[in-house]
Amino acid sequence: MRSLLVREFREEDLSSILKIEEESFSDPWSEGSFLKEAELPFSRFLVAEEGGKVVGYLIAWVIGKTCDINKIAVLPSFRRRGVGKELLKKLLEVLKEEGVEEVFLEVRESNVPAIKLYESLGFRRIGLREGYYGNENALVFLKTF
Repeated sequence: MRSLLVREFREEDLSSILKIEEESFSDPWSEGSFLKEAELPFSRFLVAEEGGKVVGYLIAWVIGKTCDINKIAVLPSFRRRGVGKELLKKLLEVLKEEGVEEVFLEVRESNVPAIKLYESLGFRRIGLREGYYGNENALVFLKTF
């Protein structure tokens, strides 16, 4: 990445995030859902921007010493270029500073690139949620500090 910046969400990022959301998920979140998410005191909402353009985002919840990564998405034309990894690295850095001890996430069994990414950052598989995505199972991953 030339000049990737990972920072907190700002409301002016919303139109870019909605575009990424629509290109990434069959059941995309609404504008209202993202705005509500941004207001939650336990939400961590990060965006990745390159050259002034938002190319990815990550949403996680921190409750006590536990974090759940709820959503991570990258603009299709920017995938496999390290955007997701940089979003996760920044989140993990922030979580460590906040004293979080464990981070959970779910991922589709078929999403091999994401699984490899999570494993490269120290996440380990701890379970399976059958039918979590309707017609597909989710693998549950955990990272501890």
